[in-house]
Amino acid sequence: MTQYSGIQIKQICESKLRIEFRRGRGSHHSGWYVKDGRRLKRITVPNTRKDIPPGTFGSMARQLGLTREQFEGLLDCVIDEDAYNSLIRL
Repeated sequence: MTQYSGIQIKQICESKLRIEFRRGRGSHHSGWYVKDGRRLKRITVPNTRKDIPPGTFGSMARQLGLTREQFEGLLDCVIDEDAYNSLIRL
């Protein structure tokens, strides 16, 4: 598994899924995946330059309705927004 920091994950989600994050309480950012004006999936990402631990990585994957492998594919540019929509069955 490739290691990602919270900042990297946030940037990839912003660019690939057009998630708009807002600074939450503490050291996390929260954002929604929006499709056709509807909020569908919410993700919370730690604001850190350190590698994300496996448990947190899995939690973020579940928040987006993905397996760890699918989430890693999204981050590694294998999965784009259209593929993501078909994975979450939109």
